[in-house]
Amino acid sequence: MFGLVTSTRLVLGRRRLTALNRLRSLNIQEVREDDDILQRPFLDRTVGTVFRALVGAVGQATPSKALSSVESRLVRAGNPRNIKANDFLTSMGIRAAIVLGGSWLLLRFLRRPAPKAWLMSLTLAAGAVYLQWFRLGRAATKRQKEVRRSLPDVMDLLVVSVEAGLAFDMALLRVVDKFKGAVSDEFQRVLKEVQLGKSRKDALKDMADRMGVPELAALVSAVIQAEQLGVGVAGVLRLQSDLIREKRQQFIEEQAMKAPVKMLFPLVFFIFPSIFVVILGPAVLNIMKVLLGTDLMSMP
Repeated sequence: MFGLVTSTRLVLGRRRLTALNRLRSLNIQEVREDDDILQRPFLDRTVGTVFRALVGAVGQATPSKALSSVESRLVRAGNPRNIKANDFLTSMGIRAAIVLGGSWLLLRFLRRPAPKAWLMSLTLAAGAVYLQWFRLGRAATKRQKEVRRSLPDVMDLLVVSVEAGLAFDMALLRVVDKFKGAVSDEFQRVLKEVQLGKSRKDALKDMADRMGVPELAALVSAVIQAEQLGVGVAGVLRLQSDLIREKRQQFIEEQAMKAPVKMLFPLVFFIFPSIFVVILGPAVLNIMKVLLGTDLMSMP
């Protein structure tokens, strides 16, 4: 019955599903009229209204430099949920308030003194805020590492495409078609911005500023300078590809040299104690047996 109902729905609503899939591919969100409030979901009418009011208040109270800093970190992290800096700061404040109130009530229920309860609650709330900020920074760092890791392969395809006779924009489009990831997403955004009327120079500079990767910034600077001076882009891309490969090899060698130092702590705290127990354990038992005159292995 489930299969029959599902197949009937798919057959009857095929045209509607096709239209919805096309709208989703274009990232077009449904627009609701302001006067049609009763048709909105209950949470949107209640919690959503309060949240939007808090977002507006946070946006007015937060300095512009702090908002721009949060916005840049969100962009570097990829911002998969497409949230604004005001929304992120508001969610941080709500999480801190929930942790503060919940921990204080729990500690008071456990009959902890009020000053100690307040101190521990404030510490937990600050930890919750720092954890959310740390997760955002970790996501940004992870995305930058992904860009550094995939950039040499992307540059190889870009160089081959340009040397084969394709224009730079068409070479970027070919990279977008062949690769998936952060670099491909940024190149696709550059192409869309150019199609909307922004100059390629400004679109590339904005991409370099968004990512914050030195290798990508050097590539963008070299391409812009080559266009301004009238130099062939293929030679510049070949040179940048070699430089990026060399930097990647140097980075790998640097990480390999740091490996013995990083392995020292697990060896000292986890592996050496086990080895000492296995090697020196019987010797210590024999020494204690000789000194005490008793068989420790036979003791209960």
